[in-house]
Amino acid sequence: MKQKFDTRTIVITGLLLALEVIFQTLGNHIQFPLLPANINLTLVTVVLAAVWCGPISAMILGFFNGIMALFSPSTLAIFMPISPVGTVVVCLLKCTIAGLVASLIYRGFNKINRIVGMTAGVILASATVPIVNTGLFSVGSLIFFRPFLESGVNETFPNIGAFLVFGVIGLNFIVEIVTTVLIAPPSAAIVLGRRVKNPEA
Repeated sequence: MKQKFDTRTIVITGLLLALEVIFQTLGNHIQFPLLPANINLTLVTVVLAAVWCGPISAMILGFFNGIMALFSPSTLAIFMPISPVGTVVVCLLKCTIAGLVASLIYRGFNKINRIVGMTAGVILASATVPIVNTGLFSVGSLIFFRPFLESGVNETFPNIGAFLVFGVIGLNFIVEIVTTVLIAPPSAAIVLGRRVKNPEA
């Protein structure tokens, strides 16, 4: 897992961190019409770090994403009172690991073929971040936040699995993966296209 931290990489990582904060702020205030789900664009920056810079930058973006999630009102109100340690562990690890996995997937496909592999790698990396992020949140919820899941069991959600999948994750996960897969690949192509034409860029 090598990544050169030259001036260019440091600058891009810093700019993506700033963009992540902006996306988080926008996401708190922008909602899909007629749908009870906010637009979360912060995962896009994790994908771009994974593709443009490498695994370390992707993990930094993912870790910072976790810090913002840790101090969000819903986290402090719902999860922190149940398990402070579990809340910290889940928030800080889920997107950090997602960034690492996405970067490794992109690098693996990029080695196969310069054009086709790069394209497939970007698309798969874009899908990987929300999938791994949500998957680890689900596992963490079952381990640390079972009282919250049990409180949601009713006629609509007959067990904690149904409440977790359809009541907690469902719509937000769909929104996250759709927006990330639609936005991240064309955004990544801006820089990657230049690298194909000029590998030294």
